[in-house]
Amino acid sequence: MTGKSIPKFSISDFLYSQNIAFATADKNLIIIDYNSQFKSALNISRIKGKTLSEIINQFSTSKFPDTFNKNHFEFLLDKINHRLTISLINYRSTPYYILRIDALQKLENTDFLNSDQHLQNELENILILMVKNYDLKIISEEILIRSEVLSKSDFSFVVFIQPNEKHEYQFYNFNTEFGEQQNIINEVNVDLSFINKWLNINKKTLLISNNNTGIGYNLSKFFNAGSIIITPCMFDKKLLANIINIKKTGSFSQREINYSEQFATLLSFAISNIRMKNLNEALESRLLQSQKLETIGKLSSGMAHDFSNLLSSIFGSINLLKSRVPQENNILKLLDNIENCSARARDLTKGLLSFGKPTPKRKELVRLNELLQEISKVITQTFPSRIELELNIKPDLLYILGNSTEIYQILLNLCVNAKEAIPSNGKIILCVENVTVDETNIINYPLFQKGNYIKTTVEDNGSGIKDGDITKIFDPYFSTKQKDSGSGLGLYVTYGIIKAHGGYVEVSSKLGVGTKFEVFLPAYEPTQIKADTLVKEKIILLADDEIMLRDLLSELLEANGYNVIRVGSGIEALSALNELKIDLAIIDFNMPGMNGLDTIAKMRKLKFNFPIILSSGSLGIEMEFDLKKYKVNGQLLKPYEFETMLATIQKLI
Repeated sequence: MTGKSIPKFSISDFLYSQNIAFATADKNLIIIDYNSQFKSALNISRIKGKTLSEIINQFSTSKFPDTFNKNHFEFLLDKINHRLTISLINYRSTPYYILRIDALQKLENTDFLNSDQHLQNELENILILMVKNYDLKIISEEILIRSEVLSKSDFSFVVFIQPNEKHEYQFYNFNTEFGEQQNIINEVNVDLSFINKWLNINKKTLLISNNNTGIGYNLSKFFNAGSIIITPCMFDKKLLANIINIKKTGSFSQREINYSEQFATLLSFAISNIRMKNLNEALESRLLQSQKLETIGKLSSGMAHDFSNLLSSIFGSINLLKSRVPQENNILKLLDNIENCSARARDLTKGLLSFGKPTPKRKELVRLNELLQEISKVITQTFPSRIELELNIKPDLLYILGNSTEIYQILLNLCVNAKEAIPSNGKIILCVENVTVDETNIINYPLFQKGNYIKTTVEDNGSGIKDGDITKIFDPYFSTKQKDSGSGLGLYVTYGIIKAHGGYVEVSSKLGVGTKFEVFLPAYEPTQIKADTLVKEKIILLADDEIMLRDLLSELLEANGYNVIRVGSGIEALSALNELKIDLAIIDFNMPGMNGLDTIAKMRKLKFNFPIILSSGSLGIEMEFDLKKYKVNGQLLKPYEFETMLATIQKLI
């Protein structure tokens, strides 16, 4: 009926002749007439004179869009389980909106009872499975199956949230009708950051309709879905996963949403429980290893102390012999050999002492990239040509406060061990990068202190280490090498030096595949005045139609602790204001459709009082327009000077 005329009847005649709930609204979306069925459906005393947005905001959990220019539109009034259809007609050259309300299909009471009993049984089955099984993949698949069935979805999957944003996906009953898996993952990842922020703030299910241009609208278009619900799995106020259910046609009822939320609660508990179990096992294993190394350290330290006294006597005797024996080459050669061997024994003794009682030497600021460059030269010049070296040094490495000689020794020793583990042609990979351990990833590093580290990885594709030997490699007298093979500094001393520098070492290996050593040394960070903690969790709305500039600026702001919402037009900026609490907005002047000043004027008209910065590439904009009239708090000129921008933002926030 969109765009059609009704020439033979008046609007009122049309309304009152219908047995369906109808009403009319003028071009400003103000209700001017309605029939009894319409009033009965809403069950409110006053309808005439109300705006369409008031009706929708009263009976729907979703908000009416700020701008409305469609000829046909459907909206879910989920609070009363009805659907509102809006159509534009022309009557005697005057535009009117026809509003129609239809009840969504309801289940009979017996169906409700059967569904609730079914849900109860399924929840019990999941709980029993969680007691017997600690495989998250199996548990999440069973939860996904039941969530899809009870919510009457056509397609469902789970997104496990990871702190590094390399989220994991699990699909059930995958149907290529919705696209290839990788395409789905790529499409969801585009909007997932924005969706996750909404879920973290609102802590409830996000309902996406194909007729709503709010959050997730791109997903409804991609899946060509009638309705999508994204249910957060939250535990201890942390978002662990999202259950995503999709219907090709129709909408989800409140009962179906409730079902999905109950399964999401179970999944969040399962994720937390399994992670805690894995953490406890890792802690127990590492604690046993730490206690074992501590005992060995005390033993080796005591032995090394006595051995050091014996060496002192040997060195004294050699000096006396040199002055008393005939100065013949063959005799002096033997004495020099004894002295050199004793010197090597002294160095090994120092290593044993450092293992038992870590005491680093003179500390200095160390740059690992320089050390690795030196080590790479040694490897290139001395290692066999059959062994390839791959060096990967990440930029902007932090400093280490420690002894460069000792750090050089442990890294070179790991490279020597890697070389000896490669029987023929092979590769050694040396990689160094900054790593931050904080609340988001501490579960992966349970014994670490929170802070910044420099992680050095030495990886080879050699013979690998047996599972039973992994826990023994740091023992002082354990070796997998042949008796006639050479030996480096020794992993037991390597461990002692790493611990002396406040660091950690992780080892992973697979027989016949290779071994990886990861050495974590704490970064040197001079005492600084703490940054304003209020910067945390501040949300900046960035509106700019230049995608490359918008993305670059967003990354710079996020690197300084801000959350950034990126939009490409004034209309998108206004739409975002209904979804999140914005602390500051940066609006570009030249944007398609609604320019920057018009966007700002609309924001102020809607009573949004957060600071707004206007950006422009024109020097004369301040002379051409009265920025005070628009309540602009700051102005930035392109090309941006980021330090100036950051200072302006900090001043306003």
